[in-house]
Amino acid sequence: MEALIDRYLDNPLILTALLFVATFVLEEAAILLAAGLAAGDALRPPVALAAVWLGVVVSDWSLYALGALAGRSRRIRARVPQAQLDRGRGLLARSTLLAGLLARLIPWLLFPVFVASGFLRTGFRRFALVNLAIATVYVGALFFGAVELYEALTARMGHWAWAVGAGLLLVILWGGRRIAARYFPADRSRGA
Repeated sequence: MEALIDRYLDNPLILTALLFVATFVLEEAAILLAAGLAAGDALRPPVALAAVWLGVVVSDWSLYALGALAGRSRRIRARVPQAQLDRGRGLLARSTLLAGLLARLIPWLLFPVFVASGFLRTGFRRFALVNLAIATVYVGALFFGAVELYEALTARMGHWAWAVGAGLLLVILWGGRRIAARYFPADRSRGA
């Protein structure tokens, strides 16, 4: 991805498209990349923010659609006991907001929650509205926080700012994994 960014640094339209597509692979990295491009004046901040926000929303809705498509398959539905389907549907229907927040904040939870929402047909309109609200706050906070951090680091450290920023990102990702491992340990009884 870095080679593509370097190659098209002078083409805002292609950079915008690359940021949109990057959200389908790793949302947080795409948002931080967009913030870096905005802070470095390679892309206007509203354009960079719009590209990643739209990419996050479309990728989330695509996961819902993937689940809805899988839910139409009799073969796939037959593999899940009806009691589990009913329990999952009830949980997601009661707490769509909480499920969406947890999915956004715990990286490995996003895919299963959003696919399950579609699979269990929890209601696309509710899912979409909750997702729009959460994505707007999450993407905006991460983007503007990262822009401010990049600008502060660049003002104090010059060209070393990118190395320090990458180091901070690694520490944050490592810390998040440690916290998740501590509070959500793998269930060893099922061979996980």
